[in-house]
Amino acid sequence: MKDSMILSDDISEVICATLRAAIFEGALKPGDKLKEDILAKHFGASRTVVRGALTMLAQQHLAERRRNHGSFVATPTPAEAKNLLASRRVLEMAVMDALPGRLNKKEFDVLARTIENETKVHSGSDATEKKRIAGDFHHILAEYAGNHVLLEMLENVITRLSLVNALYERANDCTCGTSHHALILDHLKAGDYDAARTAMAVHLEDMEGNIAFEGVDGEKDEFLAILERMTGKP
Repeated sequence: MKDSMILSDDISEVICATLRAAIFEGALKPGDKLKEDILAKHFGASRTVVRGALTMLAQQHLAERRRNHGSFVATPTPAEAKNLLASRRVLEMAVMDALPGRLNKKEFDVLARTIENETKVHSGSDATEKKRIAGDFHHILAEYAGNHVLLEMLENVITRLSLVNALYERANDCTCGTSHHALILDHLKAGDYDAARTAMAVHLEDMEGNIAFEGVDGEKDEFLAILERMTGKP
């Protein structure tokens, strides 16, 4: 029984992680139904295990359960969106405050390669890949801050903001300010952490300026096709 419970928990984690990734890259959009029967069949799991995964997703505020209708990808309200944007500012500034004394050539090289990859991806036409790498620079900075709680909080907020972007973004632009990232890195390499912090604040303000609280409708992907692409399992 214990081994079975561990296995069930593992499958729930896999399902939750798959759906979370699909939400972050924009394959699953706000309001999309998370179909328990298809999830159960695709992952070879019971409905109980699937519901456990959906409960995890709801605890991360990425899904919501509607009585007698099932679970759906969360749809943040304008008020929630504003709170998420404000929370991100606080978390990103905390990351910047934690960086002095923690960065050396190795870290700078990783950040530089990340920006190079951003530039390469944004010069192409793969919109999904652009969304997938949008938070890489911020994630790496948060890792270097050395506070795993801060990192987890920022990751959750950024993932939830992908839903905000899907609903309220003015333009379909996933560049996340590559030039801003380069400027932040230049300041960090020069040891000017105050300037780097200011550049990050400007960067976040620029991204927030691209949000308009007007709903948009987009074409929805087939749920099973999304699962197959995310897991490589037909």
